[in-house]
Amino acid sequence: MSLQEHRPLIVRSNRTLGSLLLEKKLITSDQLDTANEKLLEHLEKDDLRRASVLHVLIFEMQVLNEDAYLEAVIDKFGVALIDLHSCQFKKVADLSLDLTACWATWTVPFDVVDDFYLLATLLYPSPQVVKFWSEKYAGKNIIWYALSVRSFQSAMEKLEHVKTESARAAQAHTAKTAAKSSTHTKPSQPVKK
Repeated sequence: MSLQEHRPLIVRSNRTLGSLLLEKKLITSDQLDTANEKLLEHLEKDDLRRASVLHVLIFEMQVLNEDAYLEAVIDKFGVALIDLHSCQFKKVADLSLDLTACWATWTVPFDVVDDFYLLATLLYPSPQVVKFWSEKYAGKNIIWYALSVRSFQSAMEKLEHVKTESARAAQAHTAKTAAKSSTHTKPSQPVKK
């Protein structure tokens, strides 16, 4: 999926998140209005890595304390906090993930244990994000975690690297297989007269 296909999800989930931030008095309505404007600017530039109200409020405007936000999410929703800096993502790379969807929802599936999919997100307060991933993994058990912006960004960089390396390995294997099959074919025989 492209960024434009995810745009409604991004806008709705960030609006819901903004409501929580106001409810918990972590920001003012003026700060949220400014952050929403910046979010739309990032979307116009197709800048998924910055297209989040959280990113704007924490890093660009520097008006939101990330620890206070995470504490509010943990208190309100009871999700555990996780740090993905040491996660390897080898199992997850085989899930054919849409990395654009991960950036759009600021969510990363980071492991599969038996029949449980483990997902970490910055946007758990947004029912739209939870619904998106619940539908994607319909019939599967999902365990949700909260994580920091930096942990998410680091995890996405690792996941992108793993997927790139997997694609290269697959290409190399295909090329090797094609080379082997071409050396084993018999040359055509001349036509007898």
